Amino acid sequence: MLEAMVMRFSRLALAHLVAFGLVGCADSHGRGATERDGGPVDAAILLHDAQVGPDASLVLDGGARVSCDPADARQALCVDIVCDGLPTWHWNGDSCFAIDCGTCEGADCDRGFRSQGECQAAHAACDAALCESTGGEWLWWAEECGHFECGFPPPEVCIRGMPVCDCGDERRFEPGVGCVIAGCPEVDPLPPDVLCAETGGEWGPFCVHSQCGEQSELACAALACHCPGVTQVFDSLRGCVDGTRCFERNPGERCHERARCGGGTICCDQCGGAGCAGEPTCVAPTCDDDPSVDTCGNRRDAP
Repeated sequence: MLEAMVMRFSRLALAHLVAFGLVGCADSHGRGATERDGGPVDAAILLHDAQVGPDASLVLDGGARVSCDPADARQALCVDIVCDGLPTWHWNGDSCFAIDCGTCEGADCDRGFRSQGECQAAHAACDAALCESTGGEWLWWAEECGHFECGFPPPEVCIRGMPVCDCGDERRFEPGVGCVIAGCPEVDPLPPDVLCAETGGEWGPFCVHSQCGEQSELACAALACHCPGVTQVFDSLRGCVDGTRCFERNPGERCHERARCGGGTICCDQCGGAGCAGEPTCVAPTCDDDPSVDTCGNRRDAP
């Protein structure tokens, strides 16, 4: 009896040592199983995945892992057979999304969550979730050197940018906390026509400011700014800048290589032997048994 208790205690101690060893390993080899800001995952999370089983042996749980990095999971296109079950929920780096039962592709398909609430709770401490829950806007598409402060990105130059939080013109983002009051100085913005021109836009009788490179079809002659870039909107403080609306596209809207198409659509060029017609658009994938046709409906053998 005593010998069995000593053996069980020894193996439990081994589980703790393994868990803390994993923390040290992740901390010394880049991100690993870490939060987006580089802080190590709590050892309790790792202990959850390294439990002592009924036979007092070390059992590795293959369930969901908590990481702020995007999961390697996506919904497959053109699936013929799906299973009769609930979807799984996965983290894409800024929010939780559902994948229908039996349609997941990627190395993390078996690490999904059973509900949206469970997924959101597991990632509540991630920068993206903290940003949104405290009133900021998470710029998942951004390539900045740091979080916005007082409505502006940092002036630093870096080799590789990252997604950041924009807390608005009176706050800044505090890692682990969210958006906080920053004591921002009062700034008098430039006149909109000057700001438009200085940031590459065109000021004229466009009725309203353009969005994502598209001018309004409203019949009025009010002065507004046309920002020509397909990812640009007009900001009253910064002029023509990239905007989330231009990266999150709906079915039937124009898209680009960095856009997310919603509603199960994909970004496609409609191309033929004479070249591509019009702008890339978010359309439903073409699911054809013909191997000479791609998922955008274009013939692979077209010159």
